[in-house]
Amino acid sequence: MEQFLPLSVYGVSISHPSDWKIFINPNTKFTFDEGQIKIDKVKGPKEKSTSLTIRWAKMNHEITLDEYIEELEQQFKKKEKKSRNKDRYSIVEKTKCMVNGVEAFLLHQEFVANHSIYRILGKDELVKVLQIMIYSKNTQRMIVASLLTTPEELKENEQILKEILFSLREETNEREKTELRLAK
Repeated sequence: MEQFLPLSVYGVSISHPSDWKIFINPNTKFTFDEGQIKIDKVKGPKEKSTSLTIRWAKMNHEITLDEYIEELEQQFKKKEKKSRNKDRYSIVEKTKCMVNGVEAFLLHQEFVANHSIYRILGKDELVKVLQIMIYSKNTQRMIVASLLTTPEELKENEQILKEILFSLREETNEREKTELRLAK
């Protein structure tokens, strides 16, 4: 059985397999209000490649998950058009659910991209994406955990991959207590 470890940064936490490697891009913002962490499966054959990205960003205004998904779908259409339909994006399934007591969306997406930024295997390949999205009314942050993998890996390990995603949570109790103390 695989051992999982918790990772918590700026109140965003998720559990991941202990043998996956954590990457933080020093050229991107990494603050409470905005950041990104990538955790990759580094062992095994390329056809079992898997990458987990956790992103968070403070929204300019309160937004619903439905509005965010609608905007995401519009962005996919724009990306397809911009690539002259060489890249193909689709949301296969979207499901409202609860993640640790918070309303969330689970998206199952897939895309084929013909540029190296997305290619896991070095050629045009179908990439499967599972995402969990939550919106925190407390911090006004959209928090998204995305797993990119191959169709083979998803078929073989879908339950474990979903367990990883469903471990996403926001824990801001200490920050809220500090803000209350400072406000007094």
